[in-house]
Amino acid sequence: MKIVLSFSLVFIAVYTYAQTPFNVRDSIDANNINALSLVHGDMWWDEGGTSASRCSFPAGSGKHINFVGALWMGGYDGAGQLHIAAQTYRQSGNDYWPGPLDGGGALDYATSDKWAKIWKIRRSDIDAFLALPSHTETNTPQSILTWPAKGNAYAKGKGGASLSITADMAPFKDNDGDGIYNPLNGDYPAIRGEQTLWYVFSDNGPTHSQTGGTPLKVEVHSLVYAYNRGTLIDNVVYYDYTIVNKSSEDYSDFRLALWDDVDLGYYLDDYIGFDSGRRLAIAYNATDDDGLVAGHPANSYGPSPPATGVTFVSLPGDGDAGYVPTGSFMFYLNNLSMFGHPSGPMEYRNYMTSKWRTGVHLKYDSATFDPFVSGYGGYITGEDRNYAYPDDPSLFGGNSECNLDVNPGDRKFVLASNSFTLRANSSERVVMALVVADGAGGCPSVDLSGIKEVADTAWQGYEGHLSVADITEKQTQPLIYPNPAHDKLFVDLVFMRGIVQCSIYNVLGQQMYQLELTHRVSTIDVSDYPPGVYYIQYSIDGIVGKRVFVKE
Repeated sequence: MKIVLSFSLVFIAVYTYAQTPFNVRDSIDANNINALSLVHGDMWWDEGGTSASRCSFPAGSGKHINFVGALWMGGYDGAGQLHIAAQTYRQSGNDYWPGPLDGGGALDYATSDKWAKIWKIRRSDIDAFLALPSHTETNTPQSILTWPAKGNAYAKGKGGASLSITADMAPFKDNDGDGIYNPLNGDYPAIRGEQTLWYVFSDNGPTHSQTGGTPLKVEVHSLVYAYNRGTLIDNVVYYDYTIVNKSSEDYSDFRLALWDDVDLGYYLDDYIGFDSGRRLAIAYNATDDDGLVAGHPANSYGPSPPATGVTFVSLPGDGDAGYVPTGSFMFYLNNLSMFGHPSGPMEYRNYMTSKWRTGVHLKYDSATFDPFVSGYGGYITGEDRNYAYPDDPSLFGGNSECNLDVNPGDRKFVLASNSFTLRANSSERVVMALVVADGAGGCPSVDLSGIKEVADTAWQGYEGHLSVADITEKQTQPLIYPNPAHDKLFVDLVFMRGIVQCSIYNVLGQQMYQLELTHRVSTIDVSDYPPGVYYIQYSIDGIVGKRVFVKE
């Protein structure tokens, strides 16, 4: 049984005084993953019920690849004050509440109550709607009629409450081009995949008590969707977030992160790692028999367990020049040490910027790292690093939990975006994908090639929008890692076929390197490159593209 570190007497007092959170949730269950979402913005667990995992793979198996996840975000106003919002187990209340902010950037309890709903729609609903010769209140499916889109006179929230919507909310196809949603004129929800969830939550509601920090006054439009195509895309769930800044502040050094208490089957024999080229956080098993040490509890996978992970498929700053690197991949332990649970606004922020809760930056020095003698002492001496455990376990002597033979256990990680500026009265978009691959096994012979292939499929599915029933288009973009690079840069051709011409340029346009790439993975020595930003230009079959990497 999972036990979460808590301070029960304090939290009972808080909940007695504060307004009750809403116990509203729904699942995306279109493919091999059944993943729960909650209206307060957290996901994958039955908070308010049994507090058990609700992210099963295979769907309906009773075995789960995640326990709980939530968004963290924060940035600095013009006066240098930190504004922050985060969620963990809601033991000290909520930073997020369902519903949009008003003109003053606030959300009251009565409005939040009306918006405490997750709208769920299936592709089959839309197909049936489009097949109708005309549309009435009677023959239009309720999921389409009550969709919470701008101007919809039929929009309904929790318990059938009427909603008046004058701003852009849930996306829709504007069939009649009048800028408002009217399903009787043929307008319908704009969704992806075979099934979509939509909901909205904000960080300046009735309470802001999880972090105790200053609210950002942002609202988050959430689109969760999944495909069912009989391919690897069936092992993917997308989480598409639009972050709307309703404040008058420009937030600098803004970061958005996924916090994940990632219980893979039995929760006390997990490892984590990071693939910087794929912006992919990974959880895998420390042994090839999940749950063996606990006598194979019901939620364990047993022999040859799967691997799971989350990849950022779209971040602010992505563009023609390539993909920006992930800001950081950090972790912490289930205790109150300097490596443990955050407490207070700055400690949440620290974990989003490759720092321990005390503000000490993540470091790595292989000469001093000894998890059995000094705990995590090696991670507070040596050179600064942005990514914990960045090497594949198959890399002999690499920096992975498997190679370092770290004690397995209950893992929590924070995968953060790069820093960007969130302008007042503007929005930014972040898209991530939950991925899983069967049969990864565990150390010492764990194979993470499967989870990386599913992550590649998630990227292809997002960029191509899966307009066909299968993924058949040729991959035309290599993956590069680690990013930032230190001594070596790896170029992975993934699904590219043929000879790839590759050149590296600095920001002045000076060519630093040129080579024909023919192997799946090629290694480039960048140890002599001055620190800075570089561009990889590549071409294959007349297709030319660029990727960006940073040399530290």
